[in-house]
Amino acid sequence: MYLSDRDLKFAVETGQLIVDPKPEEYDTTSIDLHLDDVSEAKVWNVDAFKQKQEESGSDAWLRVGKYKYRAFSRLFYKSVPTHPNDNDLVYRNGDRVILKPKGFLLWQTRESVGTPETDPRLICFINGKSSSARSGLLVHTTAPTIHARWWGQITLEIANLGPFDLCLGAGDAISQIVVATISSPPTKRKKEGIAIGQREVGGNAGSRD
Repeated sequence: MYLSDRDLKFAVETGQLIVDPKPEEYDTTSIDLHLDDVSEAKVWNVDAFKQKQEESGSDAWLRVGKYKYRAFSRLFYKSVPTHPNDNDLVYRNGDRVILKPKGFLLWQTRESVGTPETDPRLICFINGKSSSARSGLLVHTTAPTIHARWWGQITLEIANLGPFDLCLGAGDAISQIVVATISSPPTKRKKEGIAIGQREVGGNAGSRD
């Protein structure tokens, strides 16, 4: 069963649903999520990856079914360039990020979202917003589930499939969550994955300092 606006507000107020900072308003069946500070937007350093592969004598492709994301991200993501060259599909323009067609970046939400580790009763799903999607903006479509017992700032995978150069900034609401009840609290925890309390697009918990 999916939660309506009154149930979402009750869940947040009683701690059954973590949304921090708390929402200023609730839609009928969803809560908007907003982009964090522009300094948290990251792109992949493809050239550094290719160089490392070449130095190690490995193939120049990424084995997505084999790699460990947190370790990989520490090596190969970088801040969005502020002095772009002609090949950059993502770059900063002051406090904004410009996303050209076929561009891709990672950017986390301002809010920490999820459920408590003790006796969780809810599960969350991240969706894009239709108004943004119609411009060609693709947001977080491959892994929409926030599993029970996990919480943290959500890393959004953002791509431009449309014909326009898109402009994004901190505070933009380009995604939302819908929340459903689960039949009972799970007995197991996920064995491996993104750290609970994640505060970085690399999946790490703790302080940014």
